[in-house]
Amino acid sequence: MPSSQIERKLAAIMFTDIVGFTKIMGDDETTALTILENQQSLINPIVEEHKGTIIKKMGDGLLIEFPSTVEAVECATKMQNSIKSYNSSDKNIEFHIRIGIHLGDIVILGDDILGDGVNIASRIEPLASPDGICITDAVYQSVKSKLKLDAKRIDEVDLKHIDDKYTIYKLPKHSEEKNDYKQADEVHFTKIEINSIDNATNVPKVYLTMLLYFSGFMFFGMISGYISAIIEEGGDIILELVQFPNDLIDGYIKVYVTNRIFFICSHLFLFIFPLLFSKWRYKLKFQDIRNGSSLLDILILNYGYELISQTKSRIEYLHLPRWGFFINPIVKSKYFPKFLREMSVLRIDIDGNIIRIEGMFYHLKSLLWKLKKYYK
Repeated sequence: MPSSQIERKLAAIMFTDIVGFTKIMGDDETTALTILENQQSLINPIVEEHKGTIIKKMGDGLLIEFPSTVEAVECATKMQNSIKSYNSSDKNIEFHIRIGIHLGDIVILGDDILGDGVNIASRIEPLASPDGICITDAVYQSVKSKLKLDAKRIDEVDLKHIDDKYTIYKLPKHSEEKNDYKQADEVHFTKIEINSIDNATNVPKVYLTMLLYFSGFMFFGMISGYISAIIEEGGDIILELVQFPNDLIDGYIKVYVTNRIFFICSHLFLFIFPLLFSKWRYKLKFQDIRNGSSLLDILILNYGYELISQTKSRIEYLHLPRWGFFINPIVKSKYFPKFLREMSVLRIDIDGNIIRIEGMFYHLKSLLWKLKKYYK
């Protein structure tokens, strides 16, 4: 899509999540579905009253956009009060939610929204206490003169896979300490749901590029070996190099005639090797933005990757095989050739619920094969 057609705006983004919903679903599916229905009947009218737009439902969670931070915070407060009132009746099935709100730039893409505003909001929601609200400093500064807030300030908070540290505010101020932000690793999902996996690779281009690199490397090796042999035998280098093409063709024909199996296997290797080691790109779209973190954890924990750099929306990993404990320190050193290390680098670009992955063909294929059970 051309940049001129991309619609951007500043918006207040809210994420909600039912506390412990994964366990509830595992214990009693009927109860879990009833809670979802009750949440919808309580929350939807309040969201509509405060001019909010429910962008998507993600299992037990909601992604909601508001035209202003005041509307978002007032809506969140009313939502929590409504659920508390609902829970006070013994006839009702009790449930609790967390709410996170951030003010930031978003990109409108069809019926979906992307951008830093969405990314940050998704990271702070798990930091809220049950029955509580978590807002960023941008939201607090925007509403502090308009709303009376009883908030607890927490500075220098690390958000998962986000480079910058953030100041957050937790509402109400006197929330239970056991639910502090360090407890943000609670599992929110029964599984990762991937809506689509698209190959974004220009296959002919990346294959031919790697084929040229590989062929050039082999040709340089042959020429070097040929010159070394000439020097060792005391021959005329210029004369022998002129004769090199004919010797190469004669040797090529001789190998074909005498050992066709070797000839065929060597050519298969020549054409398959560039494919395996070429850089491919895939685009994964998740049902829930927070599933991206789960994917990154899988990469780190199960595939031998190590974090080497992290910027605002890009994370880079270096593949270090478990069996390579002798060579891994060399690969990580600053003296290791960059073009060789680049082959083992995996790049992750996060944009809302879309993750773009770039890495070596056989690394990506292995990863996507493992993730295919999550594909809807």
